[in-house]
Amino acid sequence: MSAAPRHAHAPSQHRQQGDSTPWRHRHRARPLTLTSLACALLLAAGASAHGQLAEPRLRLSNALAQVPESPPEPRAGAARTAAACTDTPALRWDALTLDDALDQMLCRSPGLRQAMADVAEQRAGVDLGELASRPRWNATAEYSGSRNFNSFGSSGRSLSAAVGLSWVLLDFGQRSASLQAARLTLSAALASQDNALLEAVRDLVNRYGDAVVAQAALQAADDAETAARQTADAAQARYQAQVGSQIDRLQAQTALAQARLERVRAHSRWETARGQLALTLGADIDQPLQLSGWQAWALPADDSPDRSRLRAEARQQHPRLRSIQAQIDALRERLQAVQAEGRGSVSLSASAGGSRNWGAAGSGNIPTANAAVVASIPLFNAREHDAQRRQVLAQIDAREAEQLALQREVDGQLWQAQQALSTSAQRLLASEQLLVSATATHQVAQGRYRAGVGSLLDLLNAQSTLADAQRQRVEALVEQLQARTQLSLATGRLGPYGTLPRRP
Repeated sequence: MSAAPRHAHAPSQHRQQGDSTPWRHRHRARPLTLTSLACALLLAAGASAHGQLAEPRLRLSNALAQVPESPPEPRAGAARTAAACTDTPALRWDALTLDDALDQMLCRSPGLRQAMADVAEQRAGVDLGELASRPRWNATAEYSGSRNFNSFGSSGRSLSAAVGLSWVLLDFGQRSASLQAARLTLSAALASQDNALLEAVRDLVNRYGDAVVAQAALQAADDAETAARQTADAAQARYQAQVGSQIDRLQAQTALAQARLERVRAHSRWETARGQLALTLGADIDQPLQLSGWQAWALPADDSPDRSRLRAEARQQHPRLRSIQAQIDALRERLQAVQAEGRGSVSLSASAGGSRNWGAAGSGNIPTANAAVVASIPLFNAREHDAQRRQVLAQIDAREAEQLALQREVDGQLWQAQQALSTSAQRLLASEQLLVSATATHQVAQGRYRAGVGSLLDLLNAQSTLADAQRQRVEALVEQLQARTQLSLATGRLGPYGTLPRRP
């Protein structure tokens, strides 16, 4: 069954003709633009200061793309993302596939843009932390003039210039702890960006699935209206030929009116779903579109997921858990920095320059140079230091409690996703059997009515059952797609769970 309606107000499904290449090979022959774009986002996020962070990249599932084992050297995050979005081919609104919709969403998602800005902010904090361990250079120049209004009336001018540096030689680990805290904060921002990516994919798949269901419902309603019109015409002809009853003619006309009403309702639901999907993709809400090539994504995976393995994978790589762990580690480094602040610091300052004077006593050049080693030890700040330490300890305790709650939440989402996947697989099989049975029943009822041995009521019931079976079949396929996607996202992966299915 085609998922696209044939009605004049509804989109129609476009199929490629004359292509005998297996679907799996054709799909892999054209690398998904999602691969380059997602890699650009992840590589830009994973590029840390001098490679100090060992942050695991968010992995793409095999159902969406293959991530290269050795990616190229990342450029600036904004430049890579802009290049990936520029390289994305023009979106085909008349045959919108799921992977093309994902490409478009990654380029237009406000949540991802905000997450990338947060990463850029934290990366700047890492740069500032690294610069804190380097000497600070400065140059000064001063020109001054003076005049004494007394009996002698002397005056003078001077010009001086100097170059100096200041360098903290020893701070008992305060700078290194602050730098490590900044790096861990960046790691938390990277994980939050990964989570924003997961949420964007989740929202897109749900919107796309809702549009598919609405499109299938409109297709079924359009088919039901066509069949009801044919039945009403046949009943009218039989009544005029005096071989049919008045009640059959009226029942057929009533069924046609009901089919028209249902088609209007289905068209309204399709327009709502289409508009929501267009907004998700960053397009105008009035953008007309047609959905294409989504069925293969909804087929069940070949393998059955192992709960313990998926749970371990989620604990290791889920971005929300990685983010909260990085925040806890950053706070612990902050605690080390607070403790180091109470021990003081030793710094070096030096400068060299010269000055030139012009005055009543003559003129001359005077070279200058000075150097100092300064030890700074805070006194009488034990109460302040203790308050700062207790503040950081309380923050650590709060983050650890949040981490425990998140672990339970991720475990719950994973369990629910597995149950939904199992249920959707059973519903998919049942809907296929229902569609086969309803199709056969409709054919028999239609043949019996045309032969004059069947009742009109049986034919109308068969038509209604067939339309409902067609709708439930598409709903089951979309439910399978969404269940696989939810399971994948619950483990911290992108895209539907499982290997790429072959097109039947």
